[in-house]
Amino acid sequence: MTVAELICFLQTQPQDALVAYCRYSEQCLMEPREIMPYKACPPRPDGWVQDERPDMPTQTYVLFPGN
Repeated sequence: MTVAELICFLQTQPQDALVAYCRYSEQCLMEPREIMPYKACPPRPDGWVQDERPDMPTQTYVLFPGN
């Protein structure tokens, strides 16, 4: 998903809804300070993204919090 796709999706959601994310076995409200740019490797074919490595190219992601 790109930032543009995320924006389009969010525009279809109730604009007064709070935003939460899964945190272990509960949920937590999301704060803007928790969303950050993050450098990591390009996504693998299975969709996983590896942390930055010196032997691989990197790209910048918009990283949301998680477990």
